[in-house]
Amino acid sequence: MAPFVYYKNREWHIYPVTTSNLAGGCGNTSDFLEVLDEQKLTVSFMTYRGMRYAVFPMYFDYHGSGTGWLDSFAQGNLAGLYARAYNLTGKQEYLDISNSLINSFHAPTGLVKPTKYRNFYLHYNFLREHYILNAHLICALGLHNAYRYTRNLRALSLFRTGISTFRKMNWKFDSGRWTYYAVSGRYYRPAWLASESYHRLQVQLANRVWKATVDTYYRSIALRWNSYLKRKGLGPERI
Repeated sequence: MAPFVYYKNREWHIYPVTTSNLAGGCGNTSDFLEVLDEQKLTVSFMTYRGMRYAVFPMYFDYHGSGTGWLDSFAQGNLAGLYARAYNLTGKQEYLDISNSLINSFHAPTGLVKPTKYRNFYLHYNFLREHYILNAHLICALGLHNAYRYTRNLRALSLFRTGISTFRKMNWKFDSGRWTYYAVSGRYYRPAWLASESYHRLQVQLANRVWKATVDTYYRSIALRWNSYLKRKGLGPERI
C-alpha cells in the first residue's frame, strides 16, 4: 500500500514524505500499519559514537543531490508515526525505529542547520541555506508526537528547539499580506510566496503548535495568517 512516486527521468520510488502523509491520513489501524510496514523495508540503521540511528534515504537524484539524501520532514514525521504504531501494538520494532529516527537528529546526517535563530530542520539536507517552513514545522510536530507516545526526552528537546526557532524566525516568512514558502541564503531572503494551499497549511501548522504548547503566541500567528485569506476574499481555515 506504500505510495510509489514517479519523477521524470528518475523512475518510480517510495518517497518517505509521501508515505508519512499517507500513513497519517489512514482511517483505520490495519491500513496505517500496512503503510508503515512497507516503508520500514527501506530503513537503514547506522551507529555514531555508540548511538544507533536510522534514516530513510531518497534513492533518486534531485537537483544534483545524488542518491541517499535525507529530509527532516520524513524523519521527524515518521518518528511520530512509528511511535504511534508502537502505542497501538506494543511491538518493540516500531519503538526501535522511532527512537532511532529521533537519534538521527544527533548524528552527522545534515538534517539540522544551526542558524542565528537556533536550529532549523532542513527539508533537503544538501541545500544548506534553504529554509522551508512547512517541513520544519511538520518535523517538529512529528517529534512532539513521538514524545507523546513514548516519552522520549530527546524528541521533546528537539520539538522545543524547533518551535523556539519558529518563534524567533516566523516574521521572516511573513510579508504582511501573505506567507512565504521558504527563505534562502545567509540573509534569509524570501524565496517565493506560498501557494494558497501551502499558506493554508502554514496556518494549520502554526495552530497545531499552539495546541501542542498552549502558548497563545503561536495562536496569534495562526490567526494573523488566517486573516490574510479573508483580506483576499478567500474562505479562512477553521482553526
